[in-house]
Amino acid sequence: MRIRVEPKEFFMYSIFFAFNKAHPDSEDEAVKAYLEERELEPKAKWVDTLDDQEHDVMYFGGCYLGRHLQVIGDMQRKAVEREMLTKKIESTLKETTDPTTRSVADSTSEPRLKEMVASLAQEFHQQESSFGTDEEGFLKVALEPDLIQQRFMELAGDRG
Repeated sequence: MRIRVEPKEFFMYSIFFAFNKAHPDSEDEAVKAYLEERELEPKAKWVDTLDDQEHDVMYFGGCYLGRHLQVIGDMQRKAVEREMLTKKIESTLKETTDPTTRSVADSTSEPRLKEMVASLAQEFHQQESSFGTDEEGFLKVALEPDLIQQRFMELAGDRG
């Protein structure tokens, strides 16, 4: 989901949510459910093409969404953080040179491996130290590969 905020006159603003129809983001359903549960109806809805892909667009007035925008922004941020953690854990396990970790990762079934990665991502997401910023100030995963491997092996039941 993309969020765009545009200023209007007299300290007012417009909010646009764009949901990719072909490739939904992980937070899309949660955001739509949040809006529906609170009976927050957009002023307008339409389909638009952004970056050569169709998106369902919802337009809201800023005052109407008020504090809900912060909650929705937090939902989106947390989804992005979980995705970043998942990718970091997966790449660490795929690229490890530790023979024991490599052997366990390679011999774990795909469904079980996905379950373990999701569990680790959830665990690390609870820790503020899992994230930092890069030289440009962008969010990055700050986990050391050794820690990821250690927790993976503990989950696998092999403390080797």
